[in-house]
Amino acid sequence: MTGMYDNPPQPPGLRNHTPESVTAAFEAWADKHRAALDAIVADVNLSDPQTVTFENVMRPQLEFENQKFSHNLRFYQHVSENSDLRETTRKMAKWYDNIWTDMNMRGDVFRAREVLYHKSGLAASRKQNSARYITEDIAKNAGFEDAESAIALEEEWKEAIRLGLGLPSKPQRDRFNQIQKRVEAIKSEFKNHHASDKGCNWFTPAELDGMDNDIIDQLAKGTGENEGRLKVTFDPSHYDIFLRDVKNSEARKRMWTAMENKCPENVPLFKEAMLLRDEAARLLGYPDHATLRIESRMAKTPRAVNNLLNDLRTRLAPLATKELNQLLQTKKKDCETRNLPFDGSFYHWDWAFYASQISKQEHDLDNKKVAEYFPIDSAITGMLRLFGVLFGIVFVRLTAEDLERISPTGVADDVMYHRDTIMFSVWNDESEGNDFLGYLYIDAHPREGKYRHVANFPLELGHQRTDGTRFYPSTAIVCNFPAPTKDKPSLLDHEHIVDLFHELGHGIHSLVSRTRFSRHHGTAGKRDFVEAPSQMLEHWTWRAEYIKRISKHYLTGEQMSDDMAERIAASRHFLQALRNLWQLSSAIFDMEVHSPKSRAALENMDFTKRYNELRNELTGMKGPEAIGEPM
Repeated sequence: MTGMYDNPPQPPGLRNHTPESVTAAFEAWADKHRAALDAIVADVNLSDPQTVTFENVMRPQLEFENQKFSHNLRFYQHVSENSDLRETTRKMAKWYDNIWTDMNMRGDVFRAREVLYHKSGLAASRKQNSARYITEDIAKNAGFEDAESAIALEEEWKEAIRLGLGLPSKPQRDRFNQIQKRVEAIKSEFKNHHASDKGCNWFTPAELDGMDNDIIDQLAKGTGENEGRLKVTFDPSHYDIFLRDVKNSEARKRMWTAMENKCPENVPLFKEAMLLRDEAARLLGYPDHATLRIESRMAKTPRAVNNLLNDLRTRLAPLATKELNQLLQTKKKDCETRNLPFDGSFYHWDWAFYASQISKQEHDLDNKKVAEYFPIDSAITGMLRLFGVLFGIVFVRLTAEDLERISPTGVADDVMYHRDTIMFSVWNDESEGNDFLGYLYIDAHPREGKYRHVANFPLELGHQRTDGTRFYPSTAIVCNFPAPTKDKPSLLDHEHIVDLFHELGHGIHSLVSRTRFSRHHGTAGKRDFVEAPSQMLEHWTWRAEYIKRISKHYLTGEQMSDDMAERIAASRHFLQALRNLWQLSSAIFDMEVHSPKSRAALENMDFTKRYNELRNELTGMKGPEAIGEPM
C-alpha cells in the first residue's frame, strides 16, 4: 500500500477478545446503558418544560448507542474458531438482551420522551399525516436540529408503545415484559441450535456418483459403523453441490430430508414464540402480531400484504405450471435413459439436479465450466473494481505488513478475527475527495462453528462523535463458498457471484452511509429499504458485459467468451416462477402464523404440516409424505 491511501485516520477495531473480555464488555455496556437512562431522569423535571429538551431526553441514550455499536461483540458467536468464545458470546448476548428489555420498559424514561414528543408538536404533526416521512422542514418546525433527531425521538416513542408502556395497568405491563424476555430467549436458543448443529449424512462412494472427485476427496472418511462411507455436511459447500450433482435419487432424498429435519428442538420453540407474539399484540389492542409490525412499514396493513402475495401467486401460477412440466419431462427422459422407474411425480430433492440438466440443455451452461472462470480471488478483485467505478470508491487490500503498521497494538492478528479473512481499507477516489470510508472484511470459506450461509455483518456502525468528527464503519461479508482443493483454487459458480454481489451491496451500503447516530447507519436503517441497494446491484451480475469483465479462467487467465457471458445473461429468468413461488410460500406462511383467524386457530395449528402444505401447493413439488414416508 503506497501513497495517499497509506494511513487510515482510524485504526481497525480489535478482534482479539477472549471469553473474559467479552463478558466484561457486555457487563460494562449494561452499566453504561443504565447510567445513560439515569442521567435522563436526573436532568428532566416534567413540571419544568425548560428541562424537557432533546439534549436531556434523547442525547444520553444516543451517545451510549454510538459507543456500544463501535464494536459488534455478538459477531464472535458466528465466526470464532474458539468454541468457548462462541458460547460465551451467545450467553452474554442473551443476558444483555434481558437487560435491554428491562431498560426499554422504564416508565420514568418513557414519560419524559412522551412529554417531549407532544410538547415539540411532533406528535400533532405526525397525527395529521402519519404516512409521510419526517423531513427537515417537519423536524425544524418542531424545534429539532435535523430530521434524524426527530426520527430518533419518534422511533423511541413508538417502540415504547409497542413494548407495552402505554398499557393502563402494572399487571399488564409486567406480563408484557415477561413475554418480551421469553421471546428474546427463544430467538437466542433457536439461533444457537442452528449455529451448533453438526448434522451430516454418510454415503458410500457409489452413492456420490456425479460429484467431482476433487470435492469427494475433501470429504471426511467414516470409521466404526460408518466405515467405507464419506461424510457430507449441511454446509452449503457440500449440501448444494450434492443435490445438484448426485445422480442417485434415493441419496438425494435422504440428504434433503435430513436437512429439512435438522434442529427438531426448534419446533416447540417456534410454536411458543408465535403464541407469545400473539398474546403480546392482543395485550396492546391489536388483533394479531402482523397488524402490530406492519403498521410501521410501507404496506401499513396485513390486508395490503396479503393482496400483494395473492396477486403474485395468481400471476406466477401459469408459468410455474409450464416450468414444472418441463422439469417433470426432463426427469422422465432421464429415468428412461438410465432404465430407472418413473412414478410421474417431481420431488423437492429433484429440483437442483434436473434444473442443472435443463440449464445445460437450454443454455448450454455447465456450472462447473462456468465456475472455472471465477476463481475467488480474481472474482472479488473484479467485483470491487466494478463497484469502484460505479461509486467512485477505492478498495485497498491490506497485507500483513499494512495491518501491523495500522493495528492499535502493532500486531496484525489482533485486528483479524480469522487468519483466512481478507481485509480492505475503503476510500473515496480522487474525484470524490480521497477521504476514508471504513474497512471491509471478506471471510469466504466454511469452517467448524462458523455461520453456515451468506450474510453481511456490520462490525462497527458509523456515526458522528460528540466533537463533530466521524467514527468510521467496518463491515464483514461472511460466506461459505467451496474451499480450494489440492489442484484448484476456490471456484465460484454464477449463483455464488450473485450472492457475493448481493452481500457486497449491503457492505457498500454500510461503508457509504453517513448518519449522525449509529442506529440509523447503513443496514441498521429502515427495514423497508435495507434490501433495495443489494437487489439493485444484483442486476450487474446479469449483464453479459460485466459478467465477462469480472471473469478470469483459473488456468489460462482468459476472460470467458462473449457467447458464454451472453448465455449466462439469457438464463436470468430460468425457472424463475417456481423459484419465486417457493419464496412466496414462506411469505404466506409467515402471514398465516402471525395473523391467525383466532387465538384458538393459532393454538391448534400444526405449523410443520402447514409449512409443507403451502410449499407443496404453490410449487407443485412433493415431499416424502407423498410416498408414505414421514417428513
